[in-house]
Amino acid sequence: MMSFFSHIKELTIFYILIVLFTIFSIFVPNFFSFDNIVSILRQVSAFTVIAFGEFFVIVSGGFDLSIGSTIGFVGIVVASLIKIVGLNFWFAMFMALMVCLLIGLFNGTLVVWGTIPPFIATLATMVIVRGINFLISNGIPISGFPESFGYLGRGYIGLIPVPVVMMAITSFVCYLFMEHTETGRCIYAVGGNEEATRLSGVNVAKIKVLVYVLSSFFAGVGAIMIASRIMAGQPTVGDNMLFDVVTAVVLGGTALSGGKGNILGVISGAIILGMVANAMVLLRIGTYWQWIIKGIILAIVVLIDSKTKERG
Repeated sequence: MMSFFSHIKELTIFYILIVLFTIFSIFVPNFFSFDNIVSILRQVSAFTVIAFGEFFVIVSGGFDLSIGSTIGFVGIVVASLIKIVGLNFWFAMFMALMVCLLIGLFNGTLVVWGTIPPFIATLATMVIVRGINFLISNGIPISGFPESFGYLGRGYIGLIPVPVVMMAITSFVCYLFMEHTETGRCIYAVGGNEEATRLSGVNVAKIKVLVYVLSSFFAGVGAIMIASRIMAGQPTVGDNMLFDVVTAVVLGGTALSGGKGNILGVISGAIILGMVANAMVLLRIGTYWQWIIKGIILAIVVLIDSKTKERG
């Protein structure tokens, strides 16, 4: 049984992706077309980038609930700085990402030096940031971006959407970071055995703060991609995204207990979710049933994770 669960969870995610793609291509009308495939990749691009940040936290043994509010916050901040303050949108994006780093630093400080459990610490941050979102926007979307800003979310490089290119570049950078740098190996080590890692001389506190900073940063990058696509800052745009992000990370083979997972698995998990969502839309499955199916998928992957941990 242990080998079965481990095999399903860690070794076959890419093959599951291929099998699902083949099944959907055969049985779902219009699924296997260039435009639809490009559409799927565009739809998953932003939340895949966001998932990388959550991946860093989960691999280290933590959890970040605040990314949904951070996503809405970034859109509101960028929109406000452009429309109200009159800043250039590049500078507005830079300022928003700097604030994201502060949010991540706040989370890391609560977890490391405040010794607050990650779930509670990031839940508090989620509520605080959500409140700020509504204070700034009064709960109303802020529009008024210059047309050039839309290139990040709607533009193309040849036949490939810009968000897909951004996802590919981010994927490559994150892969190199986790697999070929000492810091990446330390993140795995902290999640695998924090005490042993500390005794080996690694600054565990620094690593744990870093992953929360990275989580907020990537949430900010993804939020900019979303704001550019919808051409507005919406305070609630990220409220339902945490579910998909965590599902993609865990579906990709990342252990909720930390220490195990990889970037390629996260990408595969995100694309699988995107294909399933796209197929359900093409099959005209109702929204409520879509929620049920997504919930079942999450329950299955968490069950696999728990069985792997239990029998490992």
